[in-house]
Amino acid sequence: MKSILQKSFYGMVALAFITTTSCDNSPQKDMSIIPGFDLANLDTTVSPTDDFFQYSTGGWQKANPIPETDSRWGAFNILYEQGQDKIKGLIVEAENIKGEKGSDSQLIGDFYKSAMDSMSIEEAGLKPLKSRLDRIESLKSYKDFPAFFANNFKEDMSSPIAFYIGTDKKSSKEHLATMVQSGLSLPDRDYYLVDNDRFKKIRTAYKAHIANMFVLMGDDVGAASNKAEIIFDIEKRIAEISMSRIERRSPEKTYNKMIVAELQKLSPDYDWNNYFTTLGLENVDFVNVSQVDFLKAINNQLKDTPIADWKVYFNWHLLSGSASWLPNDFVKENFAFKSGVMRGVDVMKTREKRSVRLVNGTLGDPLGKLFVAKYFPESSKKDVEGLIENLRVAYIDRVATLDWMSDETKSKATEKLKAFTYKIGYPDKWKDYSSIDIKPNTVLENIFAVSRWGAEENLSKYGKPVDKSEWGMTPQTINAYYNPVNNEVVFPAGILQPPFYGPNTDVAINYGAIGGVIGHEFSHGFDDSGSKYDKEGNLNDWWTKEDRAKFETKTDVVVNQFDKYEPYPGVFVQGKLTLGENIADLGGLTLGYYALQKYYEVNGGRETLAGFTPEQRLYLGWAQVWASNARPEYTKQQVTTDPHSPAQYRVNGPMSNLDEFHKSWNVKEGDKMMTKKDMQANIW
Repeated sequence: MKSILQKSFYGMVALAFITTTSCDNSPQKDMSIIPGFDLANLDTTVSPTDDFFQYSTGGWQKANPIPETDSRWGAFNILYEQGQDKIKGLIVEAENIKGEKGSDSQLIGDFYKSAMDSMSIEEAGLKPLKSRLDRIESLKSYKDFPAFFANNFKEDMSSPIAFYIGTDKKSSKEHLATMVQSGLSLPDRDYYLVDNDRFKKIRTAYKAHIANMFVLMGDDVGAASNKAEIIFDIEKRIAEISMSRIERRSPEKTYNKMIVAELQKLSPDYDWNNYFTTLGLENVDFVNVSQVDFLKAINNQLKDTPIADWKVYFNWHLLSGSASWLPNDFVKENFAFKSGVMRGVDVMKTREKRSVRLVNGTLGDPLGKLFVAKYFPESSKKDVEGLIENLRVAYIDRVATLDWMSDETKSKATEKLKAFTYKIGYPDKWKDYSSIDIKPNTVLENIFAVSRWGAEENLSKYGKPVDKSEWGMTPQTINAYYNPVNNEVVFPAGILQPPFYGPNTDVAINYGAIGGVIGHEFSHGFDDSGSKYDKEGNLNDWWTKEDRAKFETKTDVVVNQFDKYEPYPGVFVQGKLTLGENIADLGGLTLGYYALQKYYEVNGGRETLAGFTPEQRLYLGWAQVWASNARPEYTKQQVTTDPHSPAQYRVNGPMSNLDEFHKSWNVKEGDKMMTKKDMQANIW
């Protein structure tokens, strides 16, 4: 279903420009509307003091059922679909230009043509996979794995040991070769190991899905079922030795820098020199092993599992990873499991939408250039710069008033805040994709070509200083991030649109929405993980021991609060998994509130609109960002794998702790939107 058929989340924006006329023909502001907020979003049958999420978004939820092609539908989705429509227009323009080989227009236009060319895909069958299948079949023994895995990295094929060139967390100007656990198909180790009814049903469906895919490859049912058992057994054993998501949130646990000789001792049967030589890396000195125990254990599993079984496993990962762009029978089977079973979605998006998403996901930078040129005014960039600086000042002021932090730690926290850098809209320099050979009728080969380019681009960083100007998201991405090793906050052009930000939106709504997002990203620099990086971006605990202990006592309160949230019977939010995001939400809302006060102190203009004070509108602004409906399957997977809490808890959770919210909405002791005083989570 196209987004234009949905009720626009910003359906009332146009009313911001409506005026009434008095007898002297002078324009008068309509005080019954809120620019940037649709009053129809409200559910006034619910008290804001009992359930603010339902009160502020219930009308929206009723008017915006989940499309049959989606597992979740919210403000993000609508903005995403609107963005996809814009991107489709840019792709069509690129197609029509018919640019020279290697030009952005040629790359974009021909890649899209190849994705839309269903006839060529059907005719090709499995031929695009042949060289990779042959490489798998050529495996003779365990000794072949180092070179095989290195080539897998270059070809973006799955291996139990993943690799990349990243930033050295303790020396953030330098690159460091990094090893990471990998090798699973299901979203998390729990799907293999936890014995509840939900996971058992998924495991059964997963095995059936594997078998169905091998039948499509030509196997008989018995052989395909046997392969499914082999694959599941290998993956279950990988899951058993994998570090949990909660453990992986710890930067200390995932930083284990060592020389290659030490790496070789961890996995003595694996020839690391062969691995690095095949990658084309000379004189590798140090590596970071993110999960030491995993690397020790996978050494034995690689050696002890029959090579014939490993061939089945690698064939499966190649097939599963390519299935979306194989002939239609594979596409339908892949969709039935990954979207139907896992996310509760029964209707596939159109080929056009899937093709636009593919091109955007692979050629995001060339598309980003076109996107910002057409859709991102420089005036928005300057306005957001002002918002960021207001939030920075508000945070510095908040740190100064903390009664639980010592002056020594406050001083260093202030230094870190002053050292924060930010990127807005789009990068200052663009990557050059012109060397990639993109053709109009070979979609999988095009995907593989971009993957090879990405691997070589990553490998080329080794031995060079970190480029702090590099972006981790494309400009059209509807998201934002904090990068601890750069001590920076980044806001792509894609998110600098309603409902997050609008140049003509009510100031209070903007401070609750994009202001809350900016404060959220700032607060990631001081969450349970980001707070361990200093102002230079180095992993270096700059807190006093006493202050760190006080901070952890406060974060334990956040964990306990969110552990109790139960979106479905027996399904709970994981407070430790979501801790960083929950801390950031608390900080974002707090900073948005105090930055808004500073704005009015300087600029004036405080007024009540549609019966809501500026402070009340600020919280409405935050809530409307999270307006959404979600299928049960989506939410159940989210609480298992996602460090973000479900939408209703991103609104009610932090607000129930904040005295500023309670004062703004007249929340009293005993109301559901007030956590008991002795249990409130207050940090910043």
